[in-house]
Amino acid sequence: MDLVEAAPEQTHRLRSEVLAWASPAIRIDDGAEHLALVDGAAVIGAVSHVTWPCPDEPGVPARYFWAMAVDCAYQRRGCGRRLLAAVADRARTQGERVMWADARESAVGFYLACGARVAGDPYVDEGTGLSVRHVVFRLDG
Repeated sequence: MDLVEAAPEQTHRLRSEVLAWASPAIRIDDGAEHLALVDGAAVIGAVSHVTWPCPDEPGVPARYFWAMAVDCAYQRRGCGRRLLAAVADRARTQGERVMWADARESAVGFYLACGARVAGDPYVDEGTGLSVRHVVFRLDG
């Protein structure tokens, strides 16, 4: 599997399948970077990210990531961790000390296992209608 920069539209099919996205209106693609794990021509993992302040770490340079998805056939094989590591590397390169996301409740356990902490109470994301929580990774030790 190769990790590549991707155009957002290359990730939409996978995200629609894994995250149950029904509308392009909930996709936040402008000004972001998009990474994909590809196996041959197939996109089997994706994540988007951008420099964005973390409400749980005010004043700390931060990177926001969203819509991380891994094809069900490739889950539990390190793909999600590889995507997180790539985002963390890019964040560190920009001097950012935190990365964070609005994680679906069903994914919070994965992020905790990868070293995140949960911040704040669950809430319903207006764009997706899903219950989400902030997960925050410290990148400076």
